[in-house]
Amino acid sequence: MQKKLVVYIFIFFLSASVFASLFPYPVFSPYTNVTKSNMYEISNFKETEVNSQTESGIKTLLVDWNIADALIEQERIYRLIDLNSGESILIERIGGTQHADVETIDEENTKTLFAITGENWSWERRPVYLQLSNNVYLSASMSAYPHGDSKLNNNLDGHICLHFLNSKTHGSKKVDSSHQKAIKEAQKNSSKLEELI
Repeated sequence: MQKKLVVYIFIFFLSASVFASLFPYPVFSPYTNVTKSNMYEISNFKETEVNSQTESGIKTLLVDWNIADALIEQERIYRLIDLNSGESILIERIGGTQHADVETIDEENTKTLFAITGENWSWERRPVYLQLSNNVYLSASMSAYPHGDSKLNNNLDGHICLHFLNSKTHGSKKVDSSHQKAIKEAQKNSSKLEELI
């Protein structure tokens, strides 16, 4: 019985090795839907000199959630710009695996967020831009209804959700078409970003 188990384990690992050699990682990679241009921008962003760029050109990227997830660090402050109102807030990522869970950094930014929603917390999907560096932004979608866990002292009763291309909701674990529409709206209107910053 023990010998059979060892044989089965050996066959399993041998099969897995053959499968891996026939179908290498890039075939299944979530990064395959990102253009070479976007990968170049992302690679550049990870280099330290990007933060000190002086060129004025604004770069707005439409990237897959897997890329955004790797770029948006937890416990780091980011600027979020709302396309429709032109207002911006400072947020911090507190978690999220299917999309980013974020919070306003303080009470003042919570007041601005409340004003952006027309002083009515809402699940409405809003096209927004997340600033990564001086001139690099990600197109995103925000639903500004506080819910769930909260980690910051900001008078926000919970966190809000920030979605990117192909991100999913935590509950359904499915891509939300309304969020995807808002993300694409943000990207389509990225030329307006220079007026907002």
